[in-house]
Amino acid sequence: MSLRGGVGLALADLAWGLAAAAFGGEQSGGQPPAAYQPVTVQVCGAPVRFDAPPRRAVTHDVNITEMFLALDLGDRMAGYSGIRSSKTVAPEYRAQLKRLPLLSDKGLSLEALVGAGADFVFGGWGYGFQPGEVTPETLARFGIQSYILGESCIRVGMRRKVSLEDTFDDLLNMGRIFRVEARARAFVDRQRAELAEIGAALSDVKTRPRVFVYDSGEAIPLTTGRFAMPHAMIELAGGANIFADLGNSWMRANWEDVIHRDPEWIVIVDYGQPNAAGKIAFLLARQELAQVTAIRERRFVVLDYAAATPGPRNVESVRALAKALHPEAFR
Repeated sequence: MSLRGGVGLALADLAWGLAAAAFGGEQSGGQPPAAYQPVTVQVCGAPVRFDAPPRRAVTHDVNITEMFLALDLGDRMAGYSGIRSSKTVAPEYRAQLKRLPLLSDKGLSLEALVGAGADFVFGGWGYGFQPGEVTPETLARFGIQSYILGESCIRVGMRRKVSLEDTFDDLLNMGRIFRVEARARAFVDRQRAELAEIGAALSDVKTRPRVFVYDSGEAIPLTTGRFAMPHAMIELAGGANIFADLGNSWMRANWEDVIHRDPEWIVIVDYGQPNAAGKIAFLLARQELAQVTAIRERRFVVLDYAAATPGPRNVESVRALAKALHPEAFR
């Protein structure tokens, strides 16, 4: 269906679907729709109201899609986008995902969203939303509500310290929007309990090894400043991000600064080409990096893309990092 030719029909179908969602059928757990009350959540510091739970949601990127599936919300989805073959979905979510259509393996497509009858999109700045293309404002013109990933709010001027609480807030807000609050709360409580266990294990740690996050790039490395989720995970794992002084999220750096700051560990984000082994081989082959401690000692931690970006695997990533940086604390 072309956007111009089919948008009227799609919007009519969307309006019918929203009415059916609001007045017909039952919510999971047997709660009748008549009991629904409007819900308002904070999205990048602004209140957004949801009058009824969305029924045809679309998620963008693997980490955001895993948030949905971690809350068992696959039956509320019209599809997903942004998950290429090089991005690995956790095994526990694959059965839910298999039942859903992939709308695009690249960016969010307004035409595909309207064609799918979407009534809600969960994405982020740099995670599907792009100025001048698909944005919460352009979606609203087609009656599609949206939610913005908390970590990405830095892209619209919200400069706050990144924290795993950002991910927890996103999960709890999904619970409120989709009326599965108890499910979301139980999931987040388990994650917080595991973080507390990791913190207790690290309580006697005195030193913080220097860590460099290597996402990709040969001429210029893509890494993380203090507003990207790996920064928060490194801190919780008892490490120190070598680019913590840079007020950005995912960003370009330079090899000269990597050499000067001399990381003791390197986190490899595994997706795309080359894969993790290829990225490590590239780093080991660069002569100018030969005296960097992490290169000389071959100290690498590999994290899947979905484990390094905001999502339900973040606590698992903190544990993996903590065990690598401070193995003595986990013996």
